[in-house]
Amino acid sequence: MATAFNRNSIIRDYLVKDKLGVGSYGVIYKVLKRGEKHYSVLKQVSLFNMDKYEIQEVKNESKILASLNSNFIVRYYESFIENNMLYIVMEYCDGGDLCNFLNNQTKLGRMMSEERIWRFFIQISLGLAYIHYKKILHRDLKTLNIFLSKDDKLKIGDLGVAKVLSQTNFAKTFIGTPYYLSPEICEEKPYNEKSDVWALGCILYELATLKHPFNANNQGALILKILKGKYDPISSKDYSSELATMINLLLEKSYFIRPSMFEIIKHPSNINIK
Repeated sequence: MATAFNRNSIIRDYLVKDKLGVGSYGVIYKVLKRGEKHYSVLKQVSLFNMDKYEIQEVKNESKILASLNSNFIVRYYESFIENNMLYIVMEYCDGGDLCNFLNNQTKLGRMMSEERIWRFFIQISLGLAYIHYKKILHRDLKTLNIFLSKDDKLKIGDLGVAKVLSQTNFAKTFIGTPYYLSPEICEEKPYNEKSDVWALGCILYELATLKHPFNANNQGALILKILKGKYDPISSKDYSSELATMINLLLEKSYFIRPSMFEIIKHPSNINIK
């Protein structure tokens, strides 16, 4: 079992300041490295009771992170194994995650301005386009895995279930968070980077409505709604037709028609906002 670290515990050269939560596979801590002034995030992944395949999967995260260098991706610093635990040290984003940010907006009854929605969307898009350029699928893109700095900069994180594309460019594992599953994953068909594009559409819809485009009381009913691909339109009083069009493009049921991230970032709507 994973060791639970308390405030001021020491892990190698890192002083634990707070427990931030639990992510895919591991526990997340806010830490301070000896001799440094800036906080980092340390992800603790227990290797106990894992088979060789599972251990390789979690080690894969650190390899993927190490290969990425983008202002829109959470930065990787180092990883090490100690007492059958894998530790991954990453950049700390002081604004928390996008899910918590949107929950706060809901509590305040405050909708986001369209300018801010586009600004957030473009940053996420640039990060996702970079990931796809590196032939990597995120496979669990959601608001909980997008992090903010206090100056409104966004970065994609938690690549714990990311997968480097094989030569066939399709993956087959059923994975992801139910609200963000694409139709092709729901049908258990092979999928590619277009499933990440669908998840981005779900996120853009959330930014404009503070709700999921597809919602239900159980996973079976949710999957049926996703397969139908019908969702309530965003407010035409508050938001432009360009924003509605972008959501429709991303939430296209057929991945053959759904645009790639490279097409999305070159779309006239994004170019005009920039």
